[in-house]
Amino acid sequence: MGLSSAQGLILLVTASMFAVSLAKTIVVGGSEKWHFGFNYTDWALRNSPFFINDTLVFKYDPPNSTTFPHNVYLLPNLMSFLTCDLRRAKLVADVGQGGGPKGFEFVLRKWQPHYFACTVRDGFHCNEGQMKFFVVPLPHCHGCHGAEIKMGLSSAQGLILLVTASMFAVSLAKTIVVGGSEKWHFGFNYTDWALRNSPFFINDTLVFKYNPPNSTTFPHNVYLLPNRLSFLTCDLRRAKLVADVGQGGGPKGFEFVLRKWQPHYFACTVRDGYHCNEGQMKFFVVPLPRCHGCHG
Repeated sequence: MGLSSAQGLILLVTASMFAVSLAKTIVVGGSEKWHFGFNYTDWALRNSPFFINDTLVFKYDPPNSTTFPHNVYLLPNLMSFLTCDLRRAKLVADVGQGGGPKGFEFVLRKWQPHYFACTVRDGFHCNEGQMKFFVVPLPHCHGCHGAEIKMGLSSAQGLILLVTASMFAVSLAKTIVVGGSEKWHFGFNYTDWALRNSPFFINDTLVFKYNPPNSTTFPHNVYLLPNRLSFLTCDLRRAKLVADVGQGGGPKGFEFVLRKWQPHYFACTVRDGYHCNEGQMKFFVVPLPRCHGCHG
């Protein structure tokens, strides 16, 4: 069940961080509206991506002799969503609020998972009626243009695998050498490396290993770029130093702990971004929370 939901998350995120769009108003379920027996996780998959400030509209008839009553609740976390555990659910719209031509509107204001469900009959509509789905609204990319979007979609393919099943897996914190046996050097595709070595989790440690400057090797460093557009274009103006040219040496290299659930955009800035642009020395990860107590 978890993996099926994860497939929804995969497409919900695909290209969304790099796309250009305006806030939209989306009727949940489309012409099906909000009712028992329709697969809303699949609907969310097919209608992704969703963005911050998009409006979800829940339309359902008020209770009468011919229709089931419905409501809308927000579940607090992934496990409650997977199991339809309603104990900490918060009411969003009651059984009477989905009627009329406008239905009930919910604006996606925060970049975080939103787990929606109908809780009628103690979770029967959630469990058996498939009346649940989740979305992860993401920021808009203002100022992106054709080539950058194309480039962003390629990078987003990495993000797809970065999140595949990751919120549903059980694992311990890992120590990962960036680039593996290649370490950190000019000319290796680190975006592809991140794709192949996903998923990454909060409290995992990335190790950057590179030789200090000498007569036979290029110098390297590690910076964090502030946002997706600076990552796409290797815009270094607001980059923040993580490790200088001398910190990647020795047996341990430089260690960076992924402590926050947010995108981390890494790059080498040597030669005014040439190593980032031409040397492919950039990648991003989105470390995600571990799912403690998941089984099977």
